[in-house]
Amino acid sequence: MRRTAHLFGASTLAVAASTVTVAAASGVAELVHAHSLPWVITLACLPAVCIGYVTAGEARRVVTDGGFVVTETDIVNLHAVAVAAPVTRWLAVEAGLGPVVASALVGLLAGLFVPTYGAPVYCGSFVGMVAPSVFVGRLAVAAAGLMAGVIFVAAKRVFDGFGGKLGTTAFVGCGTVALTTGTNPAEPAALPDPVTAVALVAVAGVAAALTFVVSVRLDHGPVVGSAVVGLVVGLLAPALLPVGGQVAAVAFCASFVGMVSPNRLPSERATFGAGLLAGGLYVGTMPYLAGFGGKLGTIAFVACLATYGVRTVNSR
Repeated sequence: MRRTAHLFGASTLAVAASTVTVAAASGVAELVHAHSLPWVITLACLPAVCIGYVTAGEARRVVTDGGFVVTETDIVNLHAVAVAAPVTRWLAVEAGLGPVVASALVGLLAGLFVPTYGAPVYCGSFVGMVAPSVFVGRLAVAAAGLMAGVIFVAAKRVFDGFGGKLGTTAFVGCGTVALTTGTNPAEPAALPDPVTAVALVAVAGVAAALTFVVSVRLDHGPVVGSAVVGLVVGLLAPALLPVGGQVAAVAFCASFVGMVSPNRLPSERATFGAGLLAGGLYVGTMPYLAGFGGKLGTIAFVACLATYGVRTVNSR
C-alpha cells in the first residue's frame, strides 16, 4: 500500500505531462502546416520517451527506498495547497489582479514570510489561476485545491528538483475536478503568427535562465526566484507590449523551468535550453487545455523532464 502511494503520485504527474505533450505536438504540427497524426506522433515522441524514462527511474527509486508515511507536515502542506487555491482565485478575479500577478504575489509572500510552506502555497496558487469559465464558483476551486493537496503529498518523494512539478500537481487537481463535473476548457487561443511564436520562445529561454540565476546563484530559492520574475513581467508586459498577456504567461511558465534544482539541470545554459523548449510547448498548447490551473507548470515540467532525459542519456 505504501509503495502504491508513491507509484500513484508518480503516475498521475506522468499522465498529466503526457497529455500536455500530445497537445503541444498537435499545436506545433498545425503551426507548421503539417497537422496529421504521423506528424503529431513524431513531434511528441522524444518528450514522451523522456517522460517514460525519467518516470521509470523515479518509480524504481521510491519503491526500492521503502515505505510511505504521512506526517504532520504533510497534513499542513495539504491544507496550505487547499487554502492557497481560493485565495489566489479571489485575487485574480474579484480583486482584478489577473492569474499571473495573483499567483506570483501569493508565491512571493509565502516564499518570503513562510518559506517552510512556500512550495505548497505556490502549488495551490496555480490551482487558483483556473479561469472563471472553467470553474465558475469557488467551491470547485477549493475542491481542486484539496485534490492537488492530496497529490502533493502522494508525490512528495518523486520528481524532486524538477521545475514544473508544483504546477503539474495543480493541473492534476484541476483536471480531476473537471473530469468528475464534466467541465470543459475555456475558449482556446489561436496559434500566433511565426514571428510572435519565435519571440515567445525567446522570452521563455531568457525567463528560465533568469529565474535560475535568482534561485540558485543569488540563493533566493526557487519559489521566490519564480515569483519575482512572474510578478515583474506580469505587471510590466501587459502595459508595455501588444501581446503582453502572452509574454507574461510564457515568462511565468518558463520561470517554473528555472525552479529546477542544479542536481537536475546544472547551469544557466541547460536551463535556457529547457526554457526554449518550454516556449515551444507553450505555443503548441495555446489552442488546447485553455484556462486550466497548472497548465503552465506542466509545460515546464515536460521541458525539464525532456532536457534532463536527453542530457542523462548523452552523458552515458
